[in-house]
Amino acid sequence: MSATPAKYPLDFTELDRFLADKTEEALVRGAELQTWRDGPKKGLRSFPLDLEKKFKLENRAEGYFGETNIDGRARSVMGAKQFNKFGRLDRPNAAEMLKDFVYKEFLPRAHWTYSDGNPGGFTVEQSIYKTTSGEYGKFHAPQTSGCIDWRELGTEPGAGHYKWVLLTLQIHDFIMEMGPIQKRLKEAACVSPSTRFMKLIETPDEDRVLSIQIGYPFVEFAPVPNVFGFGPGKFGIALKYFIFSLHKDGEVTTEMDFMAAPRCEKVFDFGKYIPDPLYGTADMLEMFTLGMVSAAAFHDKMDTSMLVTHCRVHQALMDGLSDVWATWLAESAA
Repeated sequence: MSATPAKYPLDFTELDRFLADKTEEALVRGAELQTWRDGPKKGLRSFPLDLEKKFKLENRAEGYFGETNIDGRARSVMGAKQFNKFGRLDRPNAAEMLKDFVYKEFLPRAHWTYSDGNPGGFTVEQSIYKTTSGEYGKFHAPQTSGCIDWRELGTEPGAGHYKWVLLTLQIHDFIMEMGPIQKRLKEAACVSPSTRFMKLIETPDEDRVLSIQIGYPFVEFAPVPNVFGFGPGKFGIALKYFIFSLHKDGEVTTEMDFMAAPRCEKVFDFGKYIPDPLYGTADMLEMFTLGMVSAAAFHDKMDTSMLVTHCRVHQALMDGLSDVWATWLAESAA
């Protein structure tokens, strides 16, 4: 980041300026984490994830733990990949239609209401942005609702209007389960789409016609305050990718990839000087039992559980989005 103070518009509030700084930082650190994702990974541990729940779409999930170096510091990494059979697209202009859906329709339409009246998916709002010419600005109603077309993003003046935008995702399917008790929690995340995390590949392999990747880093700010030590706003450095693939037989599949560095260091966050009651207790047990009780094994179990929760939220997103997709296809054919 530049040492020169940013020149923000007069209508930027103190929170706007804070979020702009945090977004710039998230983009830089996220790019470093992406370099690790796209390169060789020594010592990566992968394992299947059991979501322990029936979903509509055929799917599978796997978790992973690894190590990387970001900003000159060693960092642990935890993440999860999810794979879905999403639907079909049997149209002559299938490739262009998939681009339109992913870039323009996906996030703005990714919300719905369940039969019990509860909201599902993500409700998306856009707030501030930076243009490709380096100017900051903010959206005003009604533009705050939804998300820009990702094709409006660019890196240089004339190659797209926005260098980045800041989105707030209201996450409606975050459900904590404790035995038979289910609690739907209000959660939200700030993320920032940018071309750094986009990729379009035509004929990526002999089976696929097109692969479209969009992604964003998470900004270190929790729009909804909470006591969790790991989650939106408390990931440290984190990335999320959505990859839509069009196969030669007309099938559309999706892959989602989430990663955070470092791994969870606190299950609950009750303040800077208060140790986490779960990880802190595990560390003490290991010390008092001279290693007979493994804190690392407990960490792995808890981190795996958190990855399962993340995957459940996003599998619910894909299940609901498949209905949105079907509706959009019907509208396009009308």
